[in-house]
Amino acid sequence: MRGFFHFLTDSVYADMFPRAKELPLDLETVVPHLPELQNPCVSPPAGQFSQVYWPNQLEVISDRIEHIDWIPSSPEPLYTPTGLEMRPSYQPPDKGTVIYLGEVANTESYFMYSQMRGLCPHQVFHQEVGNTLVFEARFESGNLQKVVKVNEFEYQLTLRTDLYTSRHVQWFYFQVSNTQAGMPYRFTIVNFTKRKSLYRHGLRPLLYSEADAKKYNIGWRRTGSEIKYYRNNMNEGGRPHFSLTWTFQFPHDRDTCYFAHCYPYTYSNLQEYLTDISKDPRKSKFCKIHILCHSLAGNIVNVLTITNPPRGDEDTKRKAVILTARVHPGETNSSWIMKGILDYILGNSGKAHQLRDTFVFKVVPMLNPDGVIVGNHRCSLTGHDLNRKYKSKVRKYYPSVWYTRNMIRR
Repeated sequence: MRGFFHFLTDSVYADMFPRAKELPLDLETVVPHLPELQNPCVSPPAGQFSQVYWPNQLEVISDRIEHIDWIPSSPEPLYTPTGLEMRPSYQPPDKGTVIYLGEVANTESYFMYSQMRGLCPHQVFHQEVGNTLVFEARFESGNLQKVVKVNEFEYQLTLRTDLYTSRHVQWFYFQVSNTQAGMPYRFTIVNFTKRKSLYRHGLRPLLYSEADAKKYNIGWRRTGSEIKYYRNNMNEGGRPHFSLTWTFQFPHDRDTCYFAHCYPYTYSNLQEYLTDISKDPRKSKFCKIHILCHSLAGNIVNVLTITNPPRGDEDTKRKAVILTARVHPGETNSSWIMKGILDYILGNSGKAHQLRDTFVFKVVPMLNPDGVIVGNHRCSLTGHDLNRKYKSKVRKYYPSVWYTRNMIRR
C-alpha cells in the first residue's frame, strides 16, 4: 500500500530498530478539538508552494537556517572503538549550570492549533559569557531541549521527545556558536531510550561548520572521536536511558556550527525543490504538482504526477508507480533518496524518457510535514506513527495517509 520505495526504507529500519510502541490516546475523546482549532493555510500564491505552519505553542527564531549542497569526496568514515572511551554519568542539573532550556512544548496532551511562525520567541534561558558555548534549536527540524554545562569544556544535552508523546528520542539537530578552536569539547546526550544504536557500530555524529562552508565549500560531514553509546544511570518511570558521548575540536574560533543525527532535509528544502521544478520549462511539461491535502497544522502535502504526454489513443493506458517518503520525520535519508529518484525520472536521459513513456508516477515526497517541521523522530502531531494508520478510516486525524490510500485505490 505504501509503494515499493517506502516499503524498502521501512524494511531497512525494521532490521535496526524494534517496532515502535504507541502511547494510548483516546482520539474519539481528544482529537475532535482539532478541526475547530487548527488554522489550515490557503492555496499557495503563484511561484510559492507553501509557508511553514507550526504548532502555536512552539517558539521559532526568525533566522532561516541554510546549508550548502556538498558531496564528500570519500565515503563516510566509521569510528573504530579503542576500548578506552569514557562513559560520563548523568549529572542532575544542580551538579552543573543550565545554559539552555527550550520551551516545554509537551505540557499540552495533544495538538491544538497552528500559526505561520509559532510564538514570537522570548529570550530562551542560556548563558553567553566567557568561553561558554551558545546553543540554539528553535528552527525548522531542530531538536534540543536542555543543555547543562558540567565543566569548562563538557556539556550534557537532553533532547525533546516527539510532540505530545513521552518517547521517540532519536533525532537531534542543533546549533553551537562561540566556539574555541582546538579545544577538546565533550558532548553527551543522556536521554536516548533505544538499547540498540548504529553508534555502537561505527556511526559518527554529523557536523556542519559555517566557516568551512564559506571558506572551503565543505558541507555536512561525519566527525567526532571517543564515541560511546551506553546505558547510563538515568531512570525515569522505570525505563532505562542511554547516552551518546563524543569529543570534538572545533576547526575555527567564533564559528557557528551544527550537529545532527543524519543529513537534514526540511519541509522548506522540499518546497524550494518543487518550486524549481514548476519553473523549469521542460520538466513542468511532464511533471504536474498538486495539493494532495493539508496536514493537521495546515501544511501542504504535495503529490507529483510524472508522465510524458500520450502520443495517441492507444498510448493512454499506463500502469502507475506509487512512491512515498518521509512518513517518519527523523529518517531524513528517505528524502535524499526520493530527491535522487526524482532527479533521475525528471532527467533527459533515454531511460528517463522510456520510464515516462511507460508509466505514470504518482509521488508523495513528504507524508509527515508537521513532524519534519517540529523536529520529531517518528510521529505526527497526533502523537502517533502514521506508518501504522493506513487502515484508519479517520480522515481528519491522519489526512496524508488517508488521501494517499484513496489515491492508490483510484
